[in-house]
Amino acid sequence: MNILEQLAKNLAKQGAPVLGGMIGTAIGGPAGTVAGSLAGKAIEALADSLGTPATPEAVNGAILGDPAAGTKVEATEAHAIELMKVWQIEAKAAADAQAAEIEKGFSSWNWRRNVAHYSAWGMFVVSGLSTLYGAFVGNAGLTTTAAVFTATTGVVMAWVAVNSGGKAATDAVKAWKGQA
Repeated sequence: MNILEQLAKNLAKQGAPVLGGMIGTAIGGPAGTVAGSLAGKAIEALADSLGTPATPEAVNGAILGDPAAGTKVEATEAHAIELMKVWQIEAKAAADAQAAEIEKGFSSWNWRRNVAHYSAWGMFVVSGLSTLYGAFVGNAGLTTTAAVFTATTGVVMAWVAVNSGGKAATDAVKAWKGQA
């Protein structure tokens, strides 16, 4: 039996079926589903009332080891339905905000990608100009250093393009197909 199952059963024994049910929703799910879910919010609320860290282990330990835990769990259970409504509203608001940001498009949602692309292109151009300058002036050390830097920047640019999903290439192909 995993810790979430134990915690849900102990909450049921303490007379907290709503909180136990919230935590029970995470049982059997992939690792990491507790944080940010209703189960995670229930654990946080219990941890606040019990004065423990917000982990299933700490909350379960407090329920089993603290004689005053029963009244604290009951108080949290009494507010669980209202808390659940608030948490659902918060989750919807966060999802709506994220959707609005994505809808704004490339410049707002993908600002990190913009910075990476412009930085990589800037390094590529500057290092290429340095290579040409070194070649014409005759400084072999500068030419070699700039050529290595140019090659490295090219690799970084390729990684950035692949890492960002190749959006520019995908958009170009879609535009070309639309015109053909």
